[in-house]
Amino acid sequence: MARRRRNDRLSGISRIWAETGPTSRFLIGTMIVGAIGLIGLTPKTLFNTELVWPYASLIAAVGWGRSGLGFRPMTVLILFGFAQDVSAYAPLGCFGFINLATFGGSSLIARAFDRDRNPLINTVAPVLLYSIAFLLVWLFASFSGNHLVQLSPLVNVFVVTYILHILIAPVFDLGRRVGPLTGNMS
Repeated sequence: MARRRRNDRLSGISRIWAETGPTSRFLIGTMIVGAIGLIGLTPKTLFNTELVWPYASLIAAVGWGRSGLGFRPMTVLILFGFAQDVSAYAPLGCFGFINLATFGGSSLIARAFDRDRNPLINTVAPVLLYSIAFLLVWLFASFSGNHLVQLSPLVNVFVVTYILHILIAPVFDLGRRVGPLTGNMS
């Protein structure tokens, strides 16, 4: 009986989400990234162990990019990038560039390969995009620090970001299929 109620609630939520327009989906995704970012500013230790925090803006960049290029997502990704730059003491513009590169790559992959929202592309493309994004993070950190930064912390963040991607990626689907560039801007 409880299982049936839970299934009814989940089907109700997915029905409501299917009826939600791209602007509402975009705003909900923006609020989720903002909330994850604000929580990430708090101390994160558990039993004297530092917790790894994901880069939620990369998840948004991958998800929003699947729906095509748009001015609003790019603007928000730049703003989140500046916030990441300030919170991570990175040179201004690094994370904004990484977010935009990930967004553009996601849009490019969706335009080229993902017309039917193929499950294989849904799995492989984010791993490829996150790998490139974290390589860029490592390069920017190494160049700005004048030494090679250890890879193990970034690999941990990569894994946590991908796990969060698996859990919340559908939230960033704006509900549009990628088509010709004209008339597809959000």
